Amino acid sequence: MKRNTFIPSEFSSARSGDALLSVDKLAFDRGGERLFSDVGFDVDAGQVLQIHGPNGSGKTTLLRVLAGLLQPSAGTVRWRGKDAQARPEVWRHSLAYLGHLNGISDDLTAAENLTFSSVLGEVAEERVEVQEKALESVGLDRYRHAIVRGLSAGQKRRLAISRLLLEHKPLWLLDEPAAALDEESAGVLERCIAGHLERGGIVLMTTHKLITTAPSATRNLYFEPCGRCSD
Repeated sequence: MKRNTFIPSEFSSARSGDALLSVDKLAFDRGGERLFSDVGFDVDAGQVLQIHGPNGSGKTTLLRVLAGLLQPSAGTVRWRGKDAQARPEVWRHSLAYLGHLNGISDDLTAAENLTFSSVLGEVAEERVEVQEKALESVGLDRYRHAIVRGLSAGQKRRLAISRLLLEHKPLWLLDEPAAALDEESAGVLERCIAGHLERGGIVLMTTHKLITTAPSATRNLYFEPCGRCSD
C-alpha cells in the first residue's frame, strides 16, 4: 500500500519525516494458514484509515493485532518511530480499542459504566465532569441514570463510543463503530471522530459503512479474500 502523507500536528512524531504510526509487512497466521500478509501503511496525526473487505478477510484480526490482543506472525508496528512490541506499556497507553462488542454492563446505569471505565483508566479526580461531557457529546446526557438494559441497540453503541472520550488516547482502533447506528447516531459518531482528528488524533476503523468525516484526511485499505491488501 502507498504511504500516506504527513500532516503536522501536536501529536506528530518527534523525528521529521516519521509517521506517528507505521506498519510494515505485518502478517498473521491462524491454524497454520496465513490470514493476511504484507500489510503496510503509515498514518499520521489527523488522519483516518478505513479498512474494507469481505467477512473473514482479516480486518478485525488486524485491529486485534494492533491492539496487542494477538501477536503478529511477522512484521513490525512502530509508534513514534519506535517498535511498539518493545514498549508494550507505552503502546497500550496510546490507544483505545472498541470492538464488535460494546464492553458495557446491562445491569449498570450509563454513568456507572463510565465510572467503571474511568477506574480502569487514568481519568483524574474530575471524573464526574468528564463523564457528563462524554455523555453529552453522544447525546445520552438525559440517560445518565438509566439502566443500560433498557436502552436501544444504537444508544448502547453510543455509550460504548462515549468511553473513547474519557481519556485523550491519540490512537483509536474501531471495529465497525457504525454498526446498529441510525442516521442520527452515525452523525454523533462522525462528530466524535472529527473532534478527535482536530486534536491531532488517529483513527483506524473497519467498516462496511463509509464514514465521511474529513475526506481529505481519509485513506482506504482494502482486504482481499487472498489475505493481501491494496489501497
